[in-house]
Amino acid sequence: MEFSAPLRLRGIFLIFASLLCISLLKYFWLAGHAHPVADDFCYAAKSRGASLWAWSYSEWMYWNGRYASNLLMIHGPLSWSSDFLPGYRAVPVLLIALTFLSIWFILRRVTRHALSTGRELLGTLVFLALYLNLMPDLGEGFFWYTGAVTYQLGSILMLLHLGLLAGCSRKGWQGALNLLVNIMLTVAIVGMDEIHMLLMVCLHAVRFIWLLRRRSGIGAGLVLLAAVAGGAVLMYFAPGNAVRGGMFADTHLLWRSLGMSALQAVRFIGTWVLSPALLAFSVLYIPVHRYLLEHVPAMKNVRRLSRWIIALLPFSLVMASTFPAYWGTGLLGQHRTVNVACLFFIPLWFLNLSIWLERRPLRKLAGMHLPSRAIGFAMVLALLGLNLTGNGYAANSDLFSGRADNYDRMLSQRETAVKKAATDPEARITFTRLAAPPLTLPNYEEHGPLRSWMVDCEARYFGAQERQVRMDAER
Repeated sequence: MEFSAPLRLRGIFLIFASLLCISLLKYFWLAGHAHPVADDFCYAAKSRGASLWAWSYSEWMYWNGRYASNLLMIHGPLSWSSDFLPGYRAVPVLLIALTFLSIWFILRRVTRHALSTGRELLGTLVFLALYLNLMPDLGEGFFWYTGAVTYQLGSILMLLHLGLLAGCSRKGWQGALNLLVNIMLTVAIVGMDEIHMLLMVCLHAVRFIWLLRRRSGIGAGLVLLAAVAGGAVLMYFAPGNAVRGGMFADTHLLWRSLGMSALQAVRFIGTWVLSPALLAFSVLYIPVHRYLLEHVPAMKNVRRLSRWIIALLPFSLVMASTFPAYWGTGLLGQHRTVNVACLFFIPLWFLNLSIWLERRPLRKLAGMHLPSRAIGFAMVLALLGLNLTGNGYAANSDLFSGRADNYDRMLSQRETAVKKAATDPEARITFTRLAAPPLTLPNYEEHGPLRSWMVDCEARYFGAQERQVRMDAER
């Protein structure tokens, strides 16, 4: 994108930014159709009446070692009020907003205010729009409380942590405060889930070796590495991991886990790289690269980076986001873990693009000045890609076909019926399967009826007996 463009081209950028904002509105609209499902009801019913300590200890002993995200399960939106939907639907809106702010924060820290606020906001909008379009599981990523606060909140905290690490080193009380905040963030991020735990262990191990070679900041780096190691030990050796792992076969098979993770890396990266939206924004990034190279101090080190090592980072990132699932359960039962990799894949993709634009044969391409017409055409393609492919298309389809409205209506009817059954021991409720489940909202009825435990958890949450509620196997 040409930052020294004439007034006419700047007007195009303003229109482009406005259309980007409009493209994001559908995700906020979808939040108004969200409903709790499955684990949401299970955690709310199981934690009712438990103290914070008793709940945390029980989860650590009998289910998993996620000492940070487990705290958010006991006091989720289903515990805030009997009318839980407004709070439940506010969570995805809040998480999308926090994702935007965390991306903006790290962008400002990395570029060290070399960009104007308008350019920072435009870059942040592009990042967020691409992420929402590409993420493998939008429903569990934002609109399902249990998954969203475990993985998306963990990613938000990690972006903040990386932003603090990327800034200028400070001394005195400011440096001490920065270190304290990073320690708290480190402990929280590691305790969110196994994916962020593994990423943090790798990040701080490599960072500490780098600090040793530089002979700078070794003390603070060691403190952060120790905090990561302590949290990882608490996570990995939780007795509950063995309890949960006992429910699955083919666990703790190293070579199988590595092989399957590698195959998933090829699969997901191939899907993302072929995304029309990403390809269009990659074209638009060419003049941005030249501008960043001239104005952002950190970009001057791009030529020194090994293109092969940086090219392997996205592959390693997806492997790290899938390996814990294969190691602990023997399968990749959900794609919400890969949402984490997707978020960090996007900046790594553009970093790789910058590196290759500084190498032959792409160096001549980096020096080209795209005409206004070409930039406008690429912008149109980018907007079409964001809205007619990937999650953008799925969200538009759900909203305008009526699937989202039908989902909202059916789940509201179920909740009302189970509430009534709780006051009448003789009542019997049969859930009818969704005829056309939405593509972007969390549901588990696409390939068959809800599993019995999902129905039982909803009954327990509303105070009904499990025998009163069942799921119809037929549509």
